[in-house]
Amino acid sequence: MIDFWIKSFFSDVKNSLSSARVLGIDIGTTSIKLVEVGKRGDSLALENYGLLETKDYLSRGNAAIQTSALKISERDISQLLSKLLKEVNPKTKNAIVSIPVYNAFFVTIDMPTLPPNEAAAALKFQVKQYVPLPMDQVNIEWLKMDSFQNERGQDMSRYLIVAVPLTVINTTKKIFESVGITLRALEVEHQSLIRSLLSPTDPIVQVVDIGGESTGIYIIEGGISKRSTQVDSGGSSLTKSLARSLSISPLRAEELKKHKGLLGSGGEYEISQALYPFLDVIFNECVRVRNEFERTSKKKVSEIVLVGGGANLAGIDQYVKDATGLLVKTTDSLRHFVLPAEIEPIRKQVGRTFASASGLALRFFV
Repeated sequence: MIDFWIKSFFSDVKNSLSSARVLGIDIGTTSIKLVEVGKRGDSLALENYGLLETKDYLSRGNAAIQTSALKISERDISQLLSKLLKEVNPKTKNAIVSIPVYNAFFVTIDMPTLPPNEAAAALKFQVKQYVPLPMDQVNIEWLKMDSFQNERGQDMSRYLIVAVPLTVINTTKKIFESVGITLRALEVEHQSLIRSLLSPTDPIVQVVDIGGESTGIYIIEGGISKRSTQVDSGGSSLTKSLARSLSISPLRAEELKKHKGLLGSGGEYEISQALYPFLDVIFNECVRVRNEFERTSKKKVSEIVLVGGGANLAGIDQYVKDATGLLVKTTDSLRHFVLPAEIEPIRKQVGRTFASASGLALRFFV
C-alpha cells in the first residue's frame, strides 16, 4: 500500500504519536464520520464514534462540503467538525484523515522495467503529461502494481501514479488546526477501505462506496486498487428522485428511503420504484468497470463489497446480486476492534458506514 504524504509532509505516524489512542476521520461530501480507537493490552478497542451529516444538500444542490471539482468548503467542514468533536469529546487530539479519491489524480503508466532510481526519474518525467497542474503544486506518489511481458517479450512494469494538489493538503491541515486537532497523516480514501475490509490474500473483489453525492467504484487485487472510478450519483440522488416522484419534501423522502428502501410493497411499492433508476446508473457502471478489468487482465472478480452510508439501504444486497451477477461479500470493518455491547445489533450498518474511518484509525496500529 501507499503511505501518502507521511514522509513528505508529516513525521512517521508510529514514532510521532505518543498517545495510545487515535482518531480516524472520514470527511465525505455531505457528512463527517469519526472513530476513536485505543489500545487495550494486545487488543484494539472502539472507544467512541460519531457521525454528523448536513441536510442542506437535500434542498440546495450546491451545499456539499466537498465536491469532485477539487474544492473543499473550509468554513462548512470546520463548523461541522467542531460540532462533532464537541459531541464525541474524544480523549485524544491526534488524527489520521481521509482525502477523497476525487480530490486526487490517478494515472496508470506502463514502461520498460528499470532499476528503482531510473524508474523514479522516468515516472517523474512521464507524469507531467497526465496531471493538469505544475509539478510544484502537487504531491506525487507511485506504486508498482504489476510486472509483465509485452507482445515483443520485453519486461514491463505497470505503475499507479497518485497526485494530490498541495492546495487540498494545505486546506485540510488548516481546517484541523482551527479545531485544535493534530493532523498526523492524510490518506487517499480507498486505501483505508482496503485496510479495514480486506487482506492481501483475498480474491479479487469490487468495492462500491456509496456516499452522499458520489459513489466510488474500485477493483481490488492483492491489497491494491487496480481500477477506480467515480459516479456522480449517491444517497442524495436517491432521496431527490424519491422526493420528485412522490411530490414530498426531500427530508420526508430521506426518512422514507431509510425506513423502507427497496422493500416497499403494496401502497409503498412506488418508493422502491423511484430508487431503481439511480441505482441502475451506479451498478451499470460497476458492471462496465468489472467487464473491462476482466477483459484486459484475463482475471475474474469474485465478489462485491458494499460500504458507505448508502450501502445500508434496505434490500440493496439482493438488488446488487441481481444487477451485477455477483454475491455481496460479507465483510466487517469492525472485526479489528473490541466493540461496546450496544453496537452488536447494528454492527452491519455501523461497519458499512464507518469503514473508511475505521481503516484510517487502524493505520496507526498496523
